[in-house]
Amino acid sequence: DGMIIHAFTTEKYVAEETLPAIERGLAKAGKKRSDFQLAYPVFVVTGSDEKSWVQSRTAVTKQIAFYGSTPAYRPVLEKHGWGELQSELNAMSKRGEWDEMGRRISDEILEEFAVVGSPNEIPRKLKQRYGQHVDRVLATFAFASDEARRAALEELRAK
Repeated sequence: DGMIIHAFTTEKYVAEETLPAIERGLAKAGKKRSDFQLAYPVFVVTGSDEKSWVQSRTAVTKQIAFYGSTPAYRPVLEKHGWGELQSELNAMSKRGEWDEMGRRISDEILEEFAVVGSPNEIPRKLKQRYGQHVDRVLATFAFASDEARRAALEELRAK
């Protein structure tokens, strides 16, 4: 048994909402947390140079904004006091303002939803942030090309 947590979440939401709900369900079923695997597809912003880092950041902020525009995901934003951003993003999506939506994702918001750092920092940051909460992370990389994605994965594998 297990679950893949939706990518549009934060460590705080996982710790304060998702895990307690899972624990209640497991208790009701007479199971322990060790009987249940959690996987989380984490947004990652990284790059081996300025250009690839900016491309990665831009793609991830657009993805966060896209998810943030969905009314069902408002509780995650509200957990951090950003509930009104959901309404703004939703209205912008209806007007097709996709690039502008991504620019509404501040560094503070980005840091909550994504692991941000150099390729050398990412493995440590993933473990530090999510190691106590989930059993497996699925790092999602937003790069402009498959070649850049492969290069980043090879660099991370070497760590």
